[in-house]
Amino acid sequence: MTKIWTRIDVTCGPETVDILAVEFAEAFGVSVEYISGGIRIYLDSARFADEKERLRQIVDSAPALPDEGVIGLAVSEIPDEDWSRTWKEHFKPLQVGRRFLVSPTWEAVHCDPERLIIRIDPGRAFGTGHHESTRLCLEWLESCRELDLGSSGMSLLDLGTGSGILAIGAALLGFEEVVGIDNDPEAVKVAKENILLNGLSEKIRLLCATPEGVSGSFDVVISNIESKPLIRMSETIASKVRGGGLLALSGILIEQADEVGAEYEKRGLRPAGAKTAGEWVLLAFQK
Repeated sequence: MTKIWTRIDVTCGPETVDILAVEFAEAFGVSVEYISGGIRIYLDSARFADEKERLRQIVDSAPALPDEGVIGLAVSEIPDEDWSRTWKEHFKPLQVGRRFLVSPTWEAVHCDPERLIIRIDPGRAFGTGHHESTRLCLEWLESCRELDLGSSGMSLLDLGTGSGILAIGAALLGFEEVVGIDNDPEAVKVAKENILLNGLSEKIRLLCATPEGVSGSFDVVISNIESKPLIRMSETIASKVRGGGLLALSGILIEQADEVGAEYEKRGLRPAGAKTAGEWVLLAFQK
């Protein structure tokens, strides 16, 4: 029997589009596609039936957001083969920073041999490299790996791993211990598949857990989720960074940066730089 997917297209104003993209990614653990005048997500139709009310609540909150909020909402059913073809049409290889090339599994790759290739099967979890916040995180990981933090083999925690793209990037850069966590079982399943595609199953440990469920501390902690949970979990997240270690936070809109930054400074972390791309910012800290 052919699997059916539900395609949700939301037409919205230019400021609302990024806010809703984060809300959808956080709520449903799926990749968000930017389309002309709005965003698009796909949900398994059975899951859509269960999540319909949650979707409506997010959309109904949009009038309180900047600009004109949500202008239109269209829902349609797509057979599995059509859904897969749609992703293949839109997801192309992308160079990120000085070192990375993010590529779907079906594309032949021709690039500088120095490039680190991240193979991603997109569509069911957030993180394909095409969103500004993901690119900011990968670029930051490049620069972070070049630092001397006083440990022979650097450890990294990817908090909210989604598709696993940041954990994969860290392992390719040579981090010795890489742990990826997500509280969404579907995201962990997708991340596991992507890690296997990249031949890194022995180098990355995945957990379906919240930050409280992770023991110990790490040289580097990175989290590309959204400002609300970053603020809510600030004490726990800060506790996962070892003394002298680094923390990078993204999935944060520029106008939210001061609030997030102040929360982590209260937790004893010192600002260590910020970088923007479009409407998004990455905040770095050192403990």
